[in-house]
Amino acid sequence: MRASSDANTKQITVKKMLDFGSASKEMPLNCWFEDACVLDMDYFVKTLSGIKAKGVQPDLIGSIITHYASKWLPDLHPDSAAKTTNNSGHRSPENPTVSLMKKRFLVETLVSVLPPEVDAVPCSFMLRLLRSANLVGAEPGYRAELEKRIGHHLDQASLEDLLIPAFSHTCGTLLDVSLVLRLVKRFLSLEEGIKNGTALVKVAKLTDSYLAEVAIDSGLTVQEFEALAGALPFHARMTDDGLYRAVDTYLK
Repeated sequence: MRASSDANTKQITVKKMLDFGSASKEMPLNCWFEDACVLDMDYFVKTLSGIKAKGVQPDLIGSIITHYASKWLPDLHPDSAAKTTNNSGHRSPENPTVSLMKKRFLVETLVSVLPPEVDAVPCSFMLRLLRSANLVGAEPGYRAELEKRIGHHLDQASLEDLLIPAFSHTCGTLLDVSLVLRLVKRFLSLEEGIKNGTALVKVAKLTDSYLAEVAIDSGLTVQEFEALAGALPFHARMTDDGLYRAVDTYLK
């Protein structure tokens, strides 16, 4: 009886979400956002494909994905530190290996359904998703896709967004410095029209702030510090104050 009820709920929800594609843009979002979150992953992907086929704007598709992700992966919620909701209710604790595999599948699926438009989801969300992808050991291709997307909007990132732990045992630092270096290089590889002067200055300031943060790590090598500090062109910095502070912190 319960299985039949769940199936009916899913069918109703799918219909409501597919009907949204033809609905007014003024339609309240909360009702069907919550409906989206009762679906399992297969149903979510199927429903999302239907909505995309209706011609819904990419940024709205991105909103659906971020909402779904924040529901089922609390670490992806902007206020995850303060988020105490337990989606598992009173169920018995899950086997850690099974839980990890489920999270990996969820993360990889979320990356695979992202709209092709790189600005469809916020940079901060993609960085949190990348953090989760690294944590659960997602396939390299999915992580590379996130890094490419983040590179397009690195100027929109915050210092907190970039403080991603180094989950590899071979890394000598607590934070993933090599990841940030790759992101900076991806940004710098963009066409000149995309990495305009304002964006470049923001990335330079962000990089210097990150350097000051990671400089206190005794595991950071001179080569790593120099690689990140020197990745930016000379004209990117309006002032060298941030870089000097980072150097001073590193030398102490």
